[in-house]
Amino acid sequence: MTSVTNSETDLMTAEPGDVHPPQLVVNWHNPPVRLWTVQHRAVLESLASAGQLVGDWARVMSPSFRPAYEAMVAEMGRRGVDCAGRPPLWAWFGPDTRDDQVALTAELLLCPDGPEEYGRYVVLDLDVPDEFAVLSAYDRWNDFLEAAMFGEGPPTMDWSIDQGEYDISYAAGVQACLPHLLRPWVLGSRPLEPSSDEPEQVPAVDHTTSHLDPS
Repeated sequence: MTSVTNSETDLMTAEPGDVHPPQLVVNWHNPPVRLWTVQHRAVLESLASAGQLVGDWARVMSPSFRPAYEAMVAEMGRRGVDCAGRPPLWAWFGPDTRDDQVALTAELLLCPDGPEEYGRYVVLDLDVPDEFAVLSAYDRWNDFLEAAMFGEGPPTMDWSIDQGEYDISYAAGVQACLPHLLRPWVLGSRPLEPSSDEPEQVPAVDHTTSHLDPS
């Protein structure tokens, strides 16, 4: 597995319409890795019609994120994962648990306000061949992103992952970056629903370093 540790949270740097016909041959003999992501609901139609979703530098939330994203692309390349000059797509390690942990992560990253904004998004449950998934630690990624953006020390990313970070109950442990998303990797989808009124407490996430695309 192209594992990495600590990283930033979910969602992809893609928008509806950023799709291209699949060009890669997928080797399904490698064991897949379960992931989940939150995307704009129009992505479902795009995947159905074109079969593939890719990132777009024009869709990255802030230009100041680009140096860190380019470092992620470079690390993916060193691991044999080619992004073809595009930014990666973001997902979270583990299956869609359909509970508050998924909802809280999406809320911390996207800050949806009211039913209309929740209605823009869907949660995708993924099964991705592990040769296309580069894992890293969310907390370390946030530290790296902050250093790259604000110059607080040398922006050096620690790509290691502690075993315990795979077991974190809230979705701030291990993130996954993908070069693209193919339609066969999507096991299922559901609307994003708000967390309960009294959710289990989770560590705060710095919204300023979240790279989720709120489109």
